[in-house]
Amino acid sequence: MHARLLPGLAAAAVISVLSCSHGSPTPSELGGAALIAPPAPALPGAASGVAGGASASPATAPGVAAPPVAGGEPAAPAPASSGWAGAWVDHLADATGLRERPPRAQRQWNHIAAAAGADCRDALKSTGARFQPIPDTQKPNKKGCGIPRGVLLTRGPTGIVYSPPLQIDCSLALRLVDIERVIQEEAEAHLGSPITRVSTLGSYACREVVGRMRKWSEGLSEHSFGNAFDIARFTPKRGRAISVLRDYVLYGNDPSTREGHFLRSVTRRLRADGAASRVLGPDFDASHRDHLHVDCGTPRWY
Repeated sequence: MHARLLPGLAAAAVISVLSCSHGSPTPSELGGAALIAPPAPALPGAASGVAGGASASPATAPGVAAPPVAGGEPAAPAPASSGWAGAWVDHLADATGLRERPPRAQRQWNHIAAAAGADCRDALKSTGARFQPIPDTQKPNKKGCGIPRGVLLTRGPTGIVYSPPLQIDCSLALRLVDIERVIQEEAEAHLGSPITRVSTLGSYACREVVGRMRKWSEGLSEHSFGNAFDIARFTPKRGRAISVLRDYVLYGNDPSTREGHFLRSVTRRLRADGAASRVLGPDFDASHRDHLHVDCGTPRWY
């Protein structure tokens, strides 16, 4: 049974997904030796070849006293073994750092703190975005929250105005180049007009995860690190505003309006193209019924 499960465990432990995520080790970073299983121990009762073709005596079963030795006293029982499969799993857990990981909030902070360098705001300025820098935060506050290299962004690279402005980490602000590209391409395809304004329901907020993933996430939302924002409405240059609450059509039903097609296409594209790590909407759970949650957080929930 263990032998059938081990290949899946190895893959899950070392594969990194989601293009805008950082910090997950790859097999090459771990080094080939890190994933080589330790040699299997001899099975109890198995014979080993010796010089001249003779065999060694069968090994004593774990926990069973050995026969008497010289002096009449029995040998101590052999220690119980966890088996080769258990040793291999332990070795893999050590190699991939899964045995003793820091709490998820610390991993989230490490992830966002390493996501962009000191020149991030210069790079963001070159995209045409309009923003004000927020003083750097060297470590999270007592609740575990904070934005390492924050910005207050009012206008994105393609001219989209955010209302209220986005208070996010500079690394996420740079991702707006790809996020807005997807939005504008789908707007042109379905609405025949570019998006000029996005109404937001929040960006930075020191709070816990809500909704469906609360019990799996170990606590803090990506909003707590300026690594997420929520979109409630898209306003095109021509035509009526598109509301997530009103116009989003749940999967299983086909949209009948161009606004519905636009929202579905934007959600699918952002997920498929890797412009964001996660895009959660009304099809995810009821807590997202009126907005699209967009983040560039850690590649795994756990």
